Amino acid sequence: MNLPDLKIRFSPGLTLALAAFMIALSGLALWYLGRGEHLESAFVRGSQKAQLVSRMRADLYAAAEAEKSAVMAETDEASQDNAKRAQAAADQVAAALKEFKAMPAGNTEETDLLRRFEEAFAEYCKVDEEVLALAVQNSNLKAFALSFGPASEALVKMEQALRPIIDAGAKGGKAAAAALSASRALTGAWRIQALHAPHITEKTDARMDELEQHMAAADNEVRADLGGLGAAGGPALVAYERFQTATAEIVRLSRLNTNVRSLDLSLGRKVKVLAVCTQALDALKEHLGGLGVKATR
Repeated sequence: MNLPDLKIRFSPGLTLALAAFMIALSGLALWYLGRGEHLESAFVRGSQKAQLVSRMRADLYAAAEAEKSAVMAETDEASQDNAKRAQAAADQVAAALKEFKAMPAGNTEETDLLRRFEEAFAEYCKVDEEVLALAVQNSNLKAFALSFGPASEALVKMEQALRPIIDAGAKGGKAAAAALSASRALTGAWRIQALHAPHITEKTDARMDELEQHMAAADNEVRADLGGLGAAGGPALVAYERFQTATAEIVRLSRLNTNVRSLDLSLGRKVKVLAVCTQALDALKEHLGGLGVKATR
């Protein structure tokens, strides 16, 4: 076919129609290409957000476990170390949350789920701060240590001072009366020590008041019995005063109740708010996973 024939076959109108078709086809190809790039970009963002949610969940549980270790620790050093770990893990959750919020916002459902987690996490941090501040004080553990340490040692000294008087009671007469007073004094002191543990583990002020009243009544009886021994009861009285000094500090520490209160918070409010945080994160991750499936269709 020669050139003149081609010119005849492709009239100006047909040429324009073909040109218009090619332009439309090119535009359609560019639209599909742009749509594909948009879907790919949305899928990548969704994956990044899902990874952040997974990180927040893992760090949140790490913070919760470290907080429990701080509450249950038996020394100040262990409590403080675990409290630092708990705070560091919570800070990582906060950092991931900030990174998530810096990314382009998703749909309304994603925004609502994120807000739900953010509010729950704020409450979590508030409770966590209170729990850790109490846990590192270890007042109840220190009270127990005093009761089984210096207080017990003072009672041993008191018993050693009264033992000769008690043993001499077998002779009868005035010695028997003195032995009875010495025995009553020692029994009264032991009774006070027996009230240490219930006081240390008690949660309510009313019950603590009652226990302290029993201690005070026993203290009056001990002092009366030791006073009846005269000079012979002097060494025992010195030891008993050391015991009472320890008892006063035990009561003070017990009243602070930091271990009891931190454990109560950890097993109560903290568990509930942690559950809310976890549910919000799980729902957010599920939502993001659903968007990823849609983006690949």
